[in-house]
Amino acid sequence: MFSSKRPEPLSDMQDTRPSMGMPMSGTPTTLIAQGVKVEGDFSSQGDVSIEGEVHGTVKIIGRLSVGTQAMLKADVTAEQSTVAGSIEGNLTVSGHLELKSTAKILGDVMCETASVDSGAQLSGKVTIGAKPAPKSKNGNEQKSS
Repeated sequence: MFSSKRPEPLSDMQDTRPSMGMPMSGTPTTLIAQGVKVEGDFSSQGDVSIEGEVHGTVKIIGRLSVGTQAMLKADVTAEQSTVAGSIEGNLTVSGHLELKSTAKILGDVMCETASVDSGAQLSGKVTIGAKPAPKSKNGNEQKSS
């Protein structure tokens, strides 16, 4: 009736969470869960899913997913991004930006390509089709002649 056999522990590579709507790239996705608040500079060299709050700056070398309940008061930089929540700050995406119908952005947006669902709200300057200017060693944008 009772078994003494214990279940095998999960290996570090097994992901039992439901998909966040992003393809698994082989590296784990960092999750800032609903109810979690991060303040300061946040950076990652992998995919990130934000469902909570972030205040400061966000720099992602990878794919950023902003969930419907997420609130970012931050300047955001990512390679690709899907936004369904709120961002107050500038958003720079070097690749594709997808704005879901529940997205609310208050700030300037720069991306290479974009798709915007009906109902998405955006207040700010929008630049689509231009890659962000490369940064110099001191962190300032380089001007091309």
